[in-house]
Order: sequence, then structure tokens, then C-alpha cells
Amino acid sequence: MVLRDDTINQQLLILLDLRDLIPKDHPHYFIKNVVDTMDFTEVHKKFEGKPGESAYSRAMLLRVTLMGAFDGVLSSRDLEEQVNRNIAYMYLAGMLKPDFRTFARFKEQKRD
Repeated sequence: MVLRDDTINQQLLILLDLRDLIPKDHPHYFIKNVVDTMDFTEVHKKFEGKPGESAYSRAMLLRVTLMGAFDGVLSSRDLEEQVNRNIAYMYLAGMLKPDFRTFARFKEQKRD
């Protein structure tokens, strides 16, 4: 028997598409398609020209929040954990890593 090499530190020489790691029938595709039909132009204009750190896209935050609601992940801290650990959430977040405060503020703004 031959032992396979341990490749834990091997770097990828090709770009990885996260969609290749997610099943074709995963519900995140539906959530992405629904959010893609929405127009965020007016909402995003509120953030243009403002001082400070760049704000996260409202579309991205909505995708992740909806996926969390679908999975029963309602806590902002749990959403942050999913974005850091779950490939489907990583894809929906575009590999960005919003923290729990960002999700909490986003959900609070949507209540108004």
C-alpha cells in the first residue's frame, strides 16, 4: 500500500471557484438569484462619499442574512461564524468577513 502525501500546506496554483464545492441543488443559489433581482441603487447611494471605512454591500448582507434565516441561524454571532466556516456562506459573502456587529446593525436598520 502506498501512503498519500500530506498536502495541508500546499498552495493552489489555480483559482478556486467556491461553487465547485457546493452541491448544484443547494438553496443558496435560490437566495442569490432572488437578491440579484432586487435594486439596491438607492440604498447604496446613502453610503457614497461618506467618511470612514467602506461599508459592506447591502445585497451581500441580505444574502447572508436570508441564508441564515433559511438554516435557522438567526444570531449575528452565528452568522459571523458561518461566514468564516461554511463554504456556502463564504460564497454568498463574496469571501468577505463581516463581523457580528455589522450583521446586528444591518438587521436593526431593517426593522425601521
